[in-house]
Amino acid sequence: MPRKNGYFILPDQASAVPFRRFGERVEFCLITTSAGRWGFPKGHIDPGETPEQTALKEALEEAGLHGRIVGSPLVGYRADKNGQSKRVVALLMEVTRCDDQWDEAAVRQRRWVSRSEAQDLLNRDSLQTCLAVARERIPDAQAPDAQATGEQKLESY
Repeated sequence: MPRKNGYFILPDQASAVPFRRFGERVEFCLITTSAGRWGFPKGHIDPGETPEQTALKEALEEAGLHGRIVGSPLVGYRADKNGQSKRVVALLMEVTRCDDQWDEAAVRQRRWVSRSEAQDLLNRDSLQTCLAVARERIPDAQAPDAQATGEQKLESY
């Protein structure tokens, strides 16, 4: 994140941008928010948790997805809800397994879609940007350096 007075501004929330591949075809997983709009799994970063850990945890709880974070953060953006503004970091997640049942299955829909379908369903500019950057990175997506810290990864965007 940008620096303020020489310090990193850490995000309040982390979001997973989940994808899977079928040869040349790529699909993205969208979920419904509490307001019924389509989006990506996202949640608050708990103390002692990295953005990567949070993104993976939220993807599992909200969509039943298992996988790994690949590459550096996609984008950082602000999300406003109930009069509060939160700093969000979006991370690319390659899905390796998808559960039939998950913690929030009763309150959220999950849908695998093509990039063009995702563009049609996502109605916020920040999510459109996440999708666009994710699609650019997917052909070259690599696992992050195991020795990098969360702060070092956040520096890259």
